[in-house]
Parts: sequence; structure tokens; C-alpha cells
Amino acid sequence: MADYSSFGLKDKIAVVTGASQGIGRAIAVGLAQAGAHLVLAKYPGPRMEEIRELQHEIEALGRQALIVPTDVNKVEDCRSLMEQTVAKFGRIDILVNNASWTGTGDALDVTEEEYDKTFDASVKSVFFASQAAARAMLPQGGGRIIHIGSNFGEVAFKKRAVYAAAKAAVHHLAKALSLEWAHQGVLVNTVAPCITETESRKNILERPGYKEWATQEMIPRGRWNQPEDLVGAVLFLSSNFADMIVGHTLMVDGGWTIH
Repeated sequence: MADYSSFGLKDKIAVVTGASQGIGRAIAVGLAQAGAHLVLAKYPGPRMEEIRELQHEIEALGRQALIVPTDVNKVEDCRSLMEQTVAKFGRIDILVNNASWTGTGDALDVTEEEYDKTFDASVKSVFFASQAAARAMLPQGGGRIIHIGSNFGEVAFKKRAVYAAAKAAVHHLAKALSLEWAHQGVLVNTVAPCITETESRKNILERPGYKEWATQEMIPRGRWNQPEDLVGAVLFLSSNFADMIVGHTLMVDGGWTIH
């Protein structure tokens, strides 16, 4: 097990959206390894066994883990998620806005439904989850809110026009929210990965020639992200070590955006 005790997160209360797999799962486990108790938000419906397995893994580390089925597209679900967290633990110290959605295709072919789905899952949900969390964090004297953005929020990319625009909005939202809340101790920042190898991305990553293009031409580090590559950045921004980092986008992209 990784030793993250130096981050000073023992017994902190952390909420992670989209926690059942990929980046969200890795972040939830990392927070538990650092000593935090977890509230695990997952879209209600199929594959609930994944979030229950994660719950058991966290509990095996000696941490508490509460599952809250949450449709982040619904404002009432975002509010209920935070209310249930406070009812269970009495406070919220950390919120990781990880849940998102993206479609791939030419801008000329994007439908209104696809556009709305992307912005609802990737921007609307982030705003209202942050708002609900801040309503608990501000009276308690502070907290940390971390959005999971994307390198495409900083640089353009073909066939991802709507997703790129949504993630750019998420990056800027961290600045705008920090401007309102930082003086009361609620700090909002963004962690922005590049291509990350998750189950939902396998069909893209396995395309002929894709790995060579991505790792040789686009990512100076020479490889794309594993979900665990995001953990250190999230733990850092969740900790007191980042007490003067406000409204920042921390790129975890292997150098993609330095081109």
C-alpha cells in the first residue's frame, strides 16, 4: 500500500463523484490510503457491484466508505449527496468533481442532445456539486474542491469541440469560484490529465497507430496516463501544502500542452 500519510489527510471527509472506475476509483483509493474517509458517488443503475467492491477495498484499509447513488446531472442529487455526507460525517473537507461525459465526432454532426449531455455532465454538475459542498464548507471554515479537467480544456483537438469547450469552462470555473470563496478558506483548483488508460477509453487506445501517435508525437513523457498518475496531484491540492494555490489548473499531461 502506498504511504500517503505525509499529506495530512487523516480522518478528512472526501466526496468523489464518478468513483466506481477509472480516474475516480484511483483517486478514491488514494485518498483512503492517505487516511481520509470516503463518500462514493456513482450514477444509479447498472454495475453497482463495482462501487461496492471499492467500498470494501476502502473499508479494508480501516477507512469508512459511504455509497450515495447520484445522477450528477440533477441539481437535487448533487445537493442530496452533500446533505447525506454531512448527515453521516458532520462535515465535508474535500470534493473531487470527477464525473463527466464526452462524445467524439465532427462538430458539424453534434446534436443538441449530445451537446446538452456533455455540458450537463461536465459543467452543470461541477457547478452545482461545488455550490452544495461550499454551503457546508464555508460555515466550517474551509475545504478543498478539485475539478478533473482535461488538456483539451487548454488546447484544441479535432472531433472534441464540445468536450473541449466544456473542460475549458471547468478550468475557468475554478478561478471564478475561488475568487468568491478563497478568502473564507474554500480553495478550488483543477487537475487536468491527458489521455488516460481506462476501461471506457480502450476502444480508442487500441486503434492501429494510436499509441505511436500519442506517445511519440504528442506526449513528451513518452506514455499516456494511468489513473494512478492523477492521485498525487489530487492529494497535494487537498492538503495544507497547497494552501496558497488558488484557482490553478495543474496539468498532469506528460507535457502535451508545452508544444
